[in-house]
Amino acid sequence: MKNEDREKLLNRIRKLYAMSREQESSPHEAEIALRRCQSLMQRFGISEADLETSEFGVSTIGKQFRAIPSYIGVMSSAVALLHDCVCVDTGTIEFRGYSIDTEVASMTFAYLTESMEQSLKSRKKSGSVGPGRAASFDYRVGFAIAVLERCRAIDTERKLAEQQAHTTQVAGAGGSLVVRKLAMVRDGCLQDVQTGRKRRVRYRNGDAHTAGATDGNKVSLNTQIE
Repeated sequence: MKNEDREKLLNRIRKLYAMSREQESSPHEAEIALRRCQSLMQRFGISEADLETSEFGVSTIGKQFRAIPSYIGVMSSAVALLHDCVCVDTGTIEFRGYSIDTEVASMTFAYLTESMEQSLKSRKKSGSVGPGRAASFDYRVGFAIAVLERCRAIDTERKLAEQQAHTTQVAGAGGSLVVRKLAMVRDGCLQDVQTGRKRRVRYRNGDAHTAGATDGNKVSLNTQIE
């Protein structure tokens, strides 16, 4: 097998491997990912050591914007929090972190934004969200904020569970493993980034926003298997 073909195969298996270990995955999804991963590893003689990597990576999503819409910024922040990455605005959105994490984050973002657009289309068809760009924008903001709030709750629960399970180890190591991992990601991936003022997300708190928040609270946050 050529080196470039082997690297493509490894990247594919790494995605499945990461999904099988994601804390947010449902047991069924994790099992599917693990079975596919093990099947490919056995077929091509790949060990678990081949899949482990400490390399940082960047995953770029979307197109180049003159100004990134606020709901995209909110959604990408939610996804980055879920997958231990940082998101950077470079005219488009970049997920930065460990390679496996950025790949899964990109897939999660694609799934969530597609779900949002499908739900918006359904709402428009039923008349529960009015016509026009303003209503669509308010819906998307409501959806994205709801997802972000859920991701924050997941992150808080994950850190609390980690601290409770490893109290002695964590205290001796200097804090949460998740916090330390993110510190390493920021140190390794943000040298070229200048911190600016956070933009305020503006929207009309009306029916469209409420509908978006309702749908954002219902969308699955389990890692999706392609």
